Order: sequence, then structure tokens, then C-alpha cells
Amino acid sequence: MDFWTRLLGGSSRGKHAAANDPQQRLARFKQRYNQVLQTWQKSDSVAHDREALGNIRRGFQGLAKMLEDESRLPAPHLCLSFAAAQQIYTAVSKIAATAHDEGMVRDAVQFYNALIDSEEEDFLENDVFAASLMNFIGRSISSITLGEDIEADIVELLFGIAAKIRLQPEILPVWFTTASADSSGRLVNQKVDFAGVTQKEDFPLCYQLIDKVHHEGRIGEFARMGLLYIFESASKSLPLEQWIVNSDLPTLMATGLGALYSQLSRLLSILHPPENLPLILQLSNYLEMQPNPDAVSFFSDDFQSHMVTFLSYLTFWQDVLEHCRSTDVRHTLIDHFQVLFLQQLLYPYIVQSSDVDGGSSVAVLTYLRRILDALDHPELVHMILRYLLALPDYPVSSPRDLRSPAALKRRRSLMLLGSPKKEDDAMNPSVFNLVDLVLQSTESRNPQTVIAALKLTTVLLGKNHGYALGSLVKVTSLHHKEPHRTIGALNAELETYLNLAINLAGEGGVDEAYESHLKDKLTMLESHSCSLMTLALPTTPLQSPGYFDAEAGAREVGPHSLIPEDPLFMSLVDLLLRFLTNDVETNLALTEAIITLGTCSELRLEGWLSVNPVDYNLSNADPEPAEFSNDSLRDMYRASRQPTWTSTAAPQLLACLQQLQTQVDALRADIPDWDEHVANRKDTFRFHEEVNDAMKSSTLQPKPPRPSTETPVGSWTPQVPRHMKDVSTTPSRTGTPRGRKEGLDMRHTPTQSPAPSKLGGQTLVNSPSRGMSPMPAPQASKRQTTLFADIDGNLASIRHSEFLRRRIRFRRPAGTQMVEVMLSKYQPPPVEDGEDVRVGGVKEPDDVREASLLHIITNVVVLQEFVLELVALMQVRASLFNEVRHV
Repeated sequence: MDFWTRLLGGSSRGKHAAANDPQQRLARFKQRYNQVLQTWQKSDSVAHDREALGNIRRGFQGLAKMLEDESRLPAPHLCLSFAAAQQIYTAVSKIAATAHDEGMVRDAVQFYNALIDSEEEDFLENDVFAASLMNFIGRSISSITLGEDIEADIVELLFGIAAKIRLQPEILPVWFTTASADSSGRLVNQKVDFAGVTQKEDFPLCYQLIDKVHHEGRIGEFARMGLLYIFESASKSLPLEQWIVNSDLPTLMATGLGALYSQLSRLLSILHPPENLPLILQLSNYLEMQPNPDAVSFFSDDFQSHMVTFLSYLTFWQDVLEHCRSTDVRHTLIDHFQVLFLQQLLYPYIVQSSDVDGGSSVAVLTYLRRILDALDHPELVHMILRYLLALPDYPVSSPRDLRSPAALKRRRSLMLLGSPKKEDDAMNPSVFNLVDLVLQSTESRNPQTVIAALKLTTVLLGKNHGYALGSLVKVTSLHHKEPHRTIGALNAELETYLNLAINLAGEGGVDEAYESHLKDKLTMLESHSCSLMTLALPTTPLQSPGYFDAEAGAREVGPHSLIPEDPLFMSLVDLLLRFLTNDVETNLALTEAIITLGTCSELRLEGWLSVNPVDYNLSNADPEPAEFSNDSLRDMYRASRQPTWTSTAAPQLLACLQQLQTQVDALRADIPDWDEHVANRKDTFRFHEEVNDAMKSSTLQPKPPRPSTETPVGSWTPQVPRHMKDVSTTPSRTGTPRGRKEGLDMRHTPTQSPAPSKLGGQTLVNSPSRGMSPMPAPQASKRQTTLFADIDGNLASIRHSEFLRRRIRFRRPAGTQMVEVMLSKYQPPPVEDGEDVRVGGVKEPDDVREASLLHIITNVVVLQEFVLELVALMQVRASLFNEVRHV
């Protein structure tokens, strides 16, 4: 037995030694290569000779395998040396390109990868190799239809080369050449029009990548990253920098972005599909809103696919601008973005949008929100908002922004393209801009248009606050920084708002809700851009120095107050007056916009949220003691007195909320067991949340129950800054809906809060599980099915309750700010919607709306949460920004 073992072992060692022998390995390599050549030469047409095609493919696979194996062995690497010396890649390129076979292309790509991955013989520095590879790729892509996986392999190969160029700028001349450069490397004799010069033969690698940047999946990802590396290399090569400026590359990028935007539907419906409706919308009249059959659903897979692709390409633009250190290239790209995408495509969509055609206003408002929410590059954001908001352009004086003559010439020719032939044909944002669209849309009778406008308003007020001031929001600057409000007035205001919240929907869950809102608003205020400047130490730099002016042209925000007649705020108040009949999603977007408005540390709350100090009435305050040990104590006492104020001095928001309280009081007086119905609705939301939290814990973490000393499910955790996502919410531990919720956010992006809120989707509110331990893993699925079936049955009974389906009408007489509850018990018959009544001798229609009790009760619960948010906002602001006087 030992004899045979030694004999077999010796044979194996002999074969292994022969396989590692460089000369024998080279002989086998040559033999395989010669077989490929002979087969190709003997065949009249490889494309029609299946046997020859199969033999050549096996030959390519064998050659690639030998090269890969040799790369892992010690030197010498004779096969790689032979491949380089004989330039066998040229033959591989010709054979694969003429075979017109998808499998042959795959094998050739594997062969080229083997050569490049070996990192020997300087293949990437060989101009013959570069020409051979690019000819092969160009002919293969243009001659046959390749599968997505093979095309991805090709683009990945090109990406690898671009990455090498980025790390080794000295190999750039091999892949990029131009015959029109002088001895110093400057481009000469270039005739450049607005579209630039198309010279694919100069840089075929770059053009192959830009043809694929708009694709989804691996193809688009590798293409965008590879092209990003090329733009980054422009700062290290003057010929490449000038070539990009003079080429049609910026034009192709801008028109490609426009093409992806054009694939988005002109008519859009943002209504949630009935089969996946969040609970808060189920317990309302949401299903009564019918989408336009011609509009595309925001939630459809096809639309989401187009939207993701467009936003990916938009993010690629931003990445290029952030990584490109060439001033000429960066500004040339921005100019093309402005003229070819913004002015010639996006702005006409704004002008042509309509609220009566079934969704074009909804579409353009939603797209603008997603665009602004995705962009963070200061120069790009400044260019977009300066144009769309019709803001004055501020000249850039920084010497770093001086352009070369070639770049200035390119800009002039591009701007001529954007100029209309006739001045009357010009669409100018000074005539109709984004502010006009938003204000017009907030007054729409179409709830979808209102929702889309409010969500865009939230992004503008929060993320782009400096641009919104003076344009979207009319303000007046203040010269005093010392607070005039007193701590006593703050306490009186907080008590007033808190009592209002309790009167709306009872005390149940108020303490937990308020505690959660305090933490939530602290996070929001600390992450606001104005707060960063307010809270920063005098010696702390707000941002690291960059290669461009990060806030060029942006308005510097100073102390300011809201003008009482501000059109946007008046629209918000007008919507708030109709809170009980608004659809729930409109109310969520409305409260989000108002809270966002109040998060600016430089905006004074007096007049719209807080009482103006000039209206304090201290006549009913306790008499001042006769003696104080010092003046400081006297001042502290005076500041702590709680004033009163007349109804005419109440801030606009408080007056509006008090009107809503009057409406609720009228309902409470007419509806039997009103308070019990409201409390049951809050309990329904809380129970639904607790069940989902428990099920989620048992499904995702089937572990023993945690000790009660640990943080309960749904407790607050830090969240990402507001500018990184569409809505800013932290988990609430209240048993009622909180306003803005992730389930109604309509974003479908991976950037979410580490502890997202759960109003929509599978859960509703963020409340602790009150000690509810996770169910054992083996029984979780069965219990979940049974429990959710019971919940669904209860929800169905609630929705179909004859009592809760009772309709209540609300009438707002023309020309007034008062909304009357049309209760049959003591009100005259309601005026039909559209009928005329005389107001001041002029016939104007009353605003008559109606909603079911099911819907109204849900809105009352949401309203209470909103008032609690306002209370938390005022309290946190006062302590964080020292907004009130204590002395």
C-alpha cells in the first residue's frame, strides 16, 4: 500500500512541478493561442460557424485562466511577457468584434481583465493596448445587443481604468489624446458652439462612460463613478480641463438629465393606494378622494424606478461638482445645468403647470421638492433658487472664480442659446416664479395640490431658509437683539396653549406626548442652520475652508419678524381654520410647515405665535411688594408676573386655534359621548402602535424581555439633521398621532431617522409598549396573524359605524374668518356649496365643507398633537436661545 501511495504521490508532485514550470507553462500558452488563431483563420465567418465559435471561446477562457493563475505564482511570468510582446490582445479584439456573439464578448472581457489585473507589463501605459481595448468595446456595443450583465462587466472594466487614471495621472495621455494642442499643451483652433465639440476619438473611454451614466443598477453606478474620477483628474491636466470645457461633454450631461426628467409623468397622483393605507388615513374620509385616471401614481413601481434613476443622476451631478477642483469645468457644468435643464425644461414645466388638468401642478411641485431635498452643493442650490425665486444675482468677486477666456466664450455662446429670438417670447421668473406657484397651489381646492405645495414649502423653509426669506416669506429686519418678552408672559402663553390642547382632546397621554415633543423640538432647533450660527462659539469656525464660496450669494439671516400680512402665512392660517374638514394628510403637511417656520432662531415669535410685549396687561397681577433688597430682585419679580391680553391682541395662530376650539365645543355639545369617542380614537392609535412594536420586537429580535430599567420601545433617540430628510420626527411616546410621519412621507429613500416615526405604513404612533414583552418567536407569526385580524375587524366596524359616518357641515361666510358648525339642532339649513350670499353689497359664495364624524375625530386628535408641539417649541426656544427676560 505504501508503494502505491509513494508512486501516486510522486506522480502528483511531478505534475504539479510541471504545471509551475515557467517554460512549460509558456509552451502551453503559445499552443492554446496558436489554436485560436488557426481556428479563426480557417473559418470563413466565425459568426456563422458554431463549431469554430465554440473552440475560440474555449481558447479565450483557457488563455484568461492561464494568465490569472500565473499572476498568483512567483516570477518569472513568461505568459504575460509573451502577451505583451506579441500584442495578442489585438487579435483577441479583432476576433471578438467580428464574431458578433455575446458569449465571445464576455470571454474577451475576461481576457482583458486578466491582463489589467496582473498589474505587470504596463498594459495600461501602452497606447496599442488602449486602442485595441476601446476598439473592441466600441464595436461590440454598437454591433450587437448585449445582456445587462455583460454590459455591466464592460462598464466595470472601464471604471477600473478610470480609477487607475485618477491614481496615476501619468497614464492619462495614453487614453486621452488630442491633435489640436500646441507645444504648451493648450488647445488651439477649436471652433466651439453652444453644444461643444464632439471628438470621441480623443477620449473614447469618457464617451463610453457618459453613454451609461443614466442606467440603473451596476451599469449606472460604475459609469457614474468612473466619469467622476475623470472629472476629478481634470484639475491635474490642463489639456483635459480645456478639452472638457470645449467639448460636448457638459451638453451631454445636461441633456441626459433632462431626458431622465422628461421620463417622469406630467400628471401625478400622490394618493396612497387603498390596499396599503396607513391607519390614520383609514380612520378618515381619505378614500373619498379619487385620483385622476390619467395620472401616474407616485407609489407605483414604474414611477419609483424612474424617480430613483433621475435622482441618482442628479446626485451624480452634485458629486462631480464636489470632487472637481477645476473652476472652469465646474462653472461650465453649472452653466449647462442652468440653461439646458433649468431654463429650457424645468421652468417651462412650472409655467405650464395647472391645477385643473388632473395633476401637472402636483407633479412639478413634487419633483421640485425631491430635487431640492436631494441637493446640498451650495453653488448648484444657489443657482437653482436664485433663478426660480427670481432673486437678484450677486456678482462673484473672489479671484478663485475667475474663468479662462475659453470658459467665458463657452458661457457666452451658451447664454445666447438660452435667449429667446423675440423678447416677448421670454419666460421670465420675475413675471411668474416659484413663489407664485406655491401661493397659488396652497389656495387650491385640490387636496393633492395643497399637500404637494406644503411639502415643498417645508423644504424651502427648513433646508433653504436663507433663500425663502424675503421671497416666499415676507419679513422685516430687526435691529434689537435683546428680548422684550418676559418669563411671566411665556408661562402665561404656555398655560394658555396647554389648556387649549387639553380642552380639544382630553388629558390622556398629554404628559408623555409633551415630554417627547420637547426632545423632538430640541433636536430640530439644534440642527437648524440659523441655530448653528446662534449657538456657535465666537471662535468656532462654522465650516471648513473649501475651494469655492460655500454660501456665495445666499442671504445672511439676521433678526427678523414676520409681516402680519405675509401671503404665505395667511394661506397657512386659512388652511388651519378649515382643519377639521381638511383631509388628514393636508393637516400633517400644514402643521409640518408651521413648525418648520418656527424653528428659525432669528425669527421672532411675537405677533403670530406669542403675544407682543406692548399688549401685556398687568392690571390683574398681584400688587408689587413695597420693599426689595435690591433692584435686581424687583426686576426679577416684575419679569415673572403673568400678564393678560385682550382678544384683539392674541397672536394670529392662537386666535385661529381658539376658533377651532369653539368648533370642537359646538360638536361636544351636540354629539353624545363626544369625549369618549375622542378618547377611544386615541386608544386605538396607541394600541395599534403597541401591538406593532411588540410584533416587531418578536420578529426581529426573538430574545427574552429586557429589564424594565431599559429604554422602552419607542423612546427618543438622536436623529439625523432635518436637511438630510423630508420630514424631521423622532419617536413619540404619546398615544396620539403627531403631525409629520414617515409613513406619509412618500420618499422611498434610504436616508431615514435612526429611530423613525411610525404614523403610517405598518404602525401609527410612537408610544411605549407599557411593559408589553415580546411574544415568543415560535408563536409570534400565528399570534400576529390572529391579532391583526382582530384589529382589522375592529377597524372595519369603526369605519362602517352608522353613527361615525354622520356628516357634519361647516360654513365659512364669505368675507369672514369665522367658521360655523352647521348642527341641525340649532342652526338654520346650510347654504349649499356655491350659492351666493350678499357681503357688503357684493355677491360672494360661502365656503361650505363637510366631513364625517369619523374624519373629524381623527383631525381633533392630530390637532391636539400640533398644539402640544407648539408649546414644546416655545419652551425649548426660550431656554435654548434666551428669548425671554428674567429681569
